[in-house]
Amino acid sequence: MTFEPQVDPEEDPVLARAVAATLRDDWRPAADAMAAARDSDRRDHVTEVLARAAVRRNEWLANWRKARPGDRDAAAVLMAMRASS
Repeated sequence: MTFEPQVDPEEDPVLARAVAATLRDDWRPAADAMAAARDSDRRDHVTEVLARAAVRRNEWLANWRKARPGDRDAAAVLMAMRASS
């Protein structure tokens, strides 16, 4: 069974947009969602949701890492993805 990250766009439009963009291999909304996650609880949540999206389809994460080598947010999502798969 594959986990499909579900995010209510009315409750969390930034994260919902990021998850939807992963289906198009667009990493920029994910980078924006991570940058907007200021407190640790929010950052943990965003990282986990994006990591689960990357387990399902990881081309967007590879594109992010290629476009921004050394990006700490992309690295955090990658580590969370590896831990959850």
